[in-house]
Order: sequence, then structure tokens, then C-alpha cells
Amino acid sequence: MGGACALLLLLGACSGDNGPAEGPAAAGGEAQSGADATPASCINGRAAPDAKIDRPAIALKIENSPEARPQSGLQDADVVYEEIVEGGITRFLALFHCGDSAKAGPVRSARFDDPKLALPFTSVLAYSGSNSIVDKELTKRDIVSLNELNAGDAFFRVPEGSTDIHSLYADSGEIRSQAPDKVESPDGDIFTFGDVPGDAPEVRSVSLNFTDGNTIEYKWGGGAWRRFEAGEAFVTSGGDQIEVANLVIQQVKVDNSEKIVDPAGNPSPDILLKGTGKAVLLRDGHAIKGTWKITKEGTAPVFRTRSGDPFPFARGSIWIELIPSKEGDVKGSFALE
Repeated sequence: MGGACALLLLLGACSGDNGPAEGPAAAGGEAQSGADATPASCINGRAAPDAKIDRPAIALKIENSPEARPQSGLQDADVVYEEIVEGGITRFLALFHCGDSAKAGPVRSARFDDPKLALPFTSVLAYSGSNSIVDKELTKRDIVSLNELNAGDAFFRVPEGSTDIHSLYADSGEIRSQAPDKVESPDGDIFTFGDVPGDAPEVRSVSLNFTDGNTIEYKWGGGAWRRFEAGEAFVTSGGDQIEVANLVIQQVKVDNSEKIVDPAGNPSPDILLKGTGKAVLLRDGHAIKGTWKITKEGTAPVFRTRSGDPFPFARGSIWIELIPSKEGDVKGSFALE
């Protein structure tokens, strides 16, 4: 397996601290043939040395306000969740298992729903701070909370000494080194990997609206889904556009919290992460429609096609967009073309 990863490293297919290579390998897509019953190595299916597979994943909260761009480290994460927060903007929960980033961020505060997203993969959550209600939820769910106050050199400011709220970054490897020994490596069967079904329609672009005033686009090209936001290419701090192998649209009910508001008085979104709803997997220029199901909060979502088969993911980066459905207080939408 180590030899296989050495070849993948040459092609830019294993994550690292220096950002992705250009082309399909940057998004992590790898060629497959036939049904793939081989257990996943990294949580996104990539092959990697045992030393990486048999280590904990860590979850890191990364900002997505306009002032935070361009971000660092998102291109190195194995799995990325995008969720709506106060004021209609979004934030990312980046999961690093085999991938790592020496500079990921800007890092921002935890939200009430973050433990539910992280726990299928890890109990280690790194963030900049949290309010008392979120603190209680993190404690209730036995989350290992790491932040600037208790994780030492794992967090740092850019530039050094800055007190700006957008200046905090983290080293994912250093965060992992501070995880307790009891934290185990994630299950290798959260996602299923295989071929695109023959009846999956071609799709060349998708627009996502977490709210009416927040439009995000992905366009298929060069073997990857390329992200745009506010009409501009969504790039890393190194200047490369974010490219994704697997893009999942998971429609969820989102209500306004009755307990948590931000300093401006905006209610915190309360995301329902239990039950079932519509889902779409976009990969290789095709759309695979189906459903998601979570039987217990904090367990992994089960994605299935309309025929009942597991979603067949490509081996590589997985971005999951938690788009508000029409059922809750907060309403979102998406459109495929």
C-alpha cells in the first residue's frame, strides 16, 4: 500500500500541506472499474500508508465570511461540511484524516450542531471559542475540545501578534498529536465507492442558495467540480481554485434557534440532523439522485439512490452541502443544469 501511495503522491493524489496539484488529481478523483467492495482506506477512499489510516481524524472549524477569504487548508481535508450560520453566511467543518495542513483557517467558533457532524468521524473538534450553550453540548457529547487557550502551538496568528478575528490558524497535525489515546481512527465504511450508474444524467453546473442572498456555484471542468462564490472563483491562499471530486447536496430542515443569537441579534440556525431527506451526489459530470437517512444524531448519514443502492462515491475529496429545505424557518434551494 505504501508503494501505491508513493505513486499517488507523485500525481498529487495524497493530501499534503502544500495544496493540490492541478487537474483531476487535485479534486481527488481516481479511476475505478466495476463495483468497488474494497474497504475504504482514508475516510474519502484514498489509499495511504497504514500510519495515516490508523490515526484519528480531527475536525476543524473554518470561516467563510468574505473577510476570511482566501482560506487555507480546505484543499487538504478529506471531507468538508458546509453549514449555514447567523446572518446567512456559511462556515466549514473540515475533517482531516489522511490529509493534513500546516496552516488551516481562519479558524472560528464552534456551533451547536458541530458535534453531530463530527462524531461519525471523530470526537476531536478544534475551534476558536464557543458560547456557554455550545460548551454544554460539547461536554454532553464527550467532544475533545481544542482551542487557542488549551492547545498551545497547534494554533497561531497570522500575522503574529494580531488580535483580528480572522487571523487565527491551526496546524491539523499538531491538533491530532494532542488527541487523547482513546480517540480511535474513523470507520472505513462510512462511504461506499464505485462506478457512476449508467442512467445518471449529465450535469455541468449547480447553483446553491443557503439563503436568497447567498449563491454558490460549482461547475464541472477539467475532471473536477470547481467552486465559485459571489460570482468569483473560490481560491485557496495559494491561488488555486477549490476543486472537488464528490459534491453532495443534503437537504435539511433548518429552524431559528430560540436560545442562541449573535451580538447583532441574529438567531443561530438549528439544523435537524436526524430523519431523512433528499440528497444528490454530483461526480464525474453526472448527478445521482436519492435520499439521506440518519437514525440517531451523531451517527453517519446513509446515502442511497432512488433504487436503494448506496451512493457510489469516487475516491477523493467529499464536500457535503447542508442546504436548507423548504420545511423550516430558513429556506434554501439548489438547481442543476
